[in-house]
Amino acid sequence: MKGTVHVFDFLESANPASDSATEPGGLPTGLCPVFGTDRFLKRLSLAALTARFGAGEEDFAPSTYDGNQATWPDIQDELFTRSLFGGDGPKLIIVDDAEPFVKNYRDRLEDLAKEDLAGLLVIVVDKWASNTRLFKAAAKNGLQIKCTPPLKGKSKKIDEKKVQQWLVARAANQYQYTLPTNGAQTVIDLTECNFGRMDQELQKIALYVDKKGNVTNEVIKQAVGGWRAETMWAALDAAVDGEAGKALTLLDQMLRGGEYPLALFGQMAWSLRRYGQATEIVYQQMRAGKKPRIGDAVREAGFNAWGGEIEAAEDRLKKMGSKRAGQLLDWLLEADMALKRSHSHESRGRLVLETLLVRLADELAPA
Repeated sequence: MKGTVHVFDFLESANPASDSATEPGGLPTGLCPVFGTDRFLKRLSLAALTARFGAGEEDFAPSTYDGNQATWPDIQDELFTRSLFGGDGPKLIIVDDAEPFVKNYRDRLEDLAKEDLAGLLVIVVDKWASNTRLFKAAAKNGLQIKCTPPLKGKSKKIDEKKVQQWLVARAANQYQYTLPTNGAQTVIDLTECNFGRMDQELQKIALYVDKKGNVTNEVIKQAVGGWRAETMWAALDAAVDGEAGKALTLLDQMLRGGEYPLALFGQMAWSLRRYGQATEIVYQQMRAGKKPRIGDAVREAGFNAWGGEIEAAEDRLKKMGSKRAGQLLDWLLEADMALKRSHSHESRGRLVLETLLVRLADELAPA
């Protein structure tokens, strides 16, 4: 495998069960940037590389350097010198947090990327600009692993379908149970697609599988969200039903329990965004000259067809009315900006969430 590849594709090729894992050419050599914003995905890449280089060797460990302290002579000697303790296989050298190392030795790395090496030099960085000579040389002559969430085409939107597939495969291969697709989506939603957190939740869900290795989405919701998820959903339901007092009491319980406003807002936004999206779909139906079908709209917005969720969402949307429901997405954007700017302090963040819940409940409360 050569060129710039996404971490999902690299991990698939490195899987012993994959046909591409035994492709001609053996181990990768040369310069190998592992780049991107997700530290967990970078750790998986490094683990897969280490496993391939250490296959069949006891106590194999790569030579690892801190990019803030590594010097070029250190790396050069390591890369071109045989191991004192024997072993004829290629060496694996890893420079972690390598931004300072790249900055100091960019010219030498450009030359190195063009050479045929007996080992593999892995440089782990966050940013890796595609318009540089170093990027182009590494992509042409070696392997580059991109460790970011997969995106849809050229957009900046996460391809959640691919993330679902990865979660299902990881649950099966790493933790030996069957994760349903809707369960994978629940994990994505409740963790805001944070890969480290998602993997932790997969481990937690493994404790709840039945004897056949299966788990239901309801069990997943409880395992992943715990009491916070249940309380947050209850608070939102109360607000949408016009019970502002109950909603604020439940919010207070969560904040007193140590939850952070920004974290709670993530779950609120996920749930309320579906109501806003359903409203937009209804508007699209009307603009197309069709009769509004709220049931179809809430299904398309992502509400589940089981457990009475469709019917409950349809009823709440009707109670909310088009004027209020039509403002949901604007309210969420306003709250998000406030929590990340003027109200980022925890004490002020409470006010943002309280305001959002009161807006939802206002004019809905019983007279």
